Amino acid sequence: MATAMFSLKLEHPDLSVEDTVFSNSEVTLRLLGRDHHRAAKIKPDLSLIDPEGVTIATMDAWADDWTDTEGTGA
Repeated sequence: MATAMFSLKLEHPDLSVEDTVFSNSEVTLRLLGRDHHRAAKIKPDLSLIDPEGVTIATMDAWADDWTDTEGTGA
């Protein structure tokens, strides 16, 4: 049986490609994204995406934590 996967998309301002990390745990990706963002010298824009492809939270380069997307129930 396939497990539904959440994804964490990282868009670096100095790169033309984006990185994506997958997990079956939304909480794990929230922690990973927040910790990466706080430690990074060059801050990426982050998006947390549910298994259906809906963005449920974002973090831009100037943020210090996640902003849940309205209407997602997150």
